[in-house]
Amino acid sequence: MSRLLIKAYDHVIVGLAIIAGSMVAGVFVAIIYDVLVRTLGFQPPFWTSALTEYALLYMTMLGAPWLLRLKGHVFVESVTLMLPPKVRGFVEKLVYVLCIAICSVLAYYATVMAIDIFQRGEQDIRSIIIPKWVLYPSLPIGFVLLSIEFMRFLFGKESMYTTGSRSGSESL
Repeated sequence: MSRLLIKAYDHVIVGLAIIAGSMVAGVFVAIIYDVLVRTLGFQPPFWTSALTEYALLYMTMLGAPWLLRLKGHVFVESVTLMLPPKVRGFVEKLVYVLCIAICSVLAYYATVMAIDIFQRGEQDIRSIIIPKWVLYPSLPIGFVLLSIEFMRFLFGKESMYTTGSRSGSESL
């Protein structure tokens, strides 16, 4: 049962990354279309800017857990490399705990805000009118999944700081 749950979770992480990547492609096409239409002297679509802003938030939050899983994030290891191995291990675990706490708090408050905004029926008025709560679902989802990913590092055997398949020059 737990293997099945882990496999399903892994598919969710990859699926969200695919959605985020598809959104990048969609934003790319929308911007190209907007610029092309404007260059040809026609009226560009009014929705491009607003939907691109929404997509940036969704792309970030849906892709972040996958990026953390692959250790594709930016991190500074110059300080930890100078520490003795036992202290380095302690600091590493402390960083995981802090990251879990921060992501959990952010997920909680994003959920509270989304519920509040949904109940009040607020609208986000830009070039298009969208219910404001639409901004929030990616935040708790992303932060909860980031918390889980940090827990995998905390309780697992793999370290976020090991370079693995990355070259050492990619970290700072």
